[in-house]
Amino acid sequence: MKTFFLSSILLLLSGIPNEHEYYFSHTNITETEQSFQISCNIFIDDLEDMFKEEGIENLNLGLENESQITDSLLNDYLSKNLIFDLNDRVAAWEWIGKEVSEDLISFWIYLEIPKYVPTKTLNITNTILTQHIDGQKNLLNIKLLDNSKRFLLFQRDSGPKTIID
Repeated sequence: MKTFFLSSILLLLSGIPNEHEYYFSHTNITETEQSFQISCNIFIDDLEDMFKEEGIENLNLGLENESQITDSLLNDYLSKNLIFDLNDRVAAWEWIGKEVSEDLISFWIYLEIPKYVPTKTLNITNTILTQHIDGQKNLLNIKLLDNSKRFLLFQRDSGPKTIID
């Protein structure tokens, strides 16, 4: 009886697709007097597939035995695909950390860009996973010091978007 029960569970689980229907990331940005605080939510399986395409395997993203190089790889990837042009210069951020979401299917990645002078111009480019997934869309919400809010959508071939001009 136990064997039948376990076999039934395994059969049911094998029929569950490993992919999700929509491909998107969600980035929140909050401007403070001292910094831009950034949080990115990205599906773990999409990141794993992207790294495999790049020839990097066995990262075990989000698991207890996650590779030691994961944070470095994610930071490097994001630095090339989430670009902040602040006051006509590409801004460098500080890696704060990451955590697995409550539903265990995505990462929340936290970054911070220190501000040393007032923000005069800000352009953002977000190409997270767009070169690896045809239908990838990247939603970006930003709240500025003046309490204005912007909601932007990036997808394949989206160029930089001006936030402050």
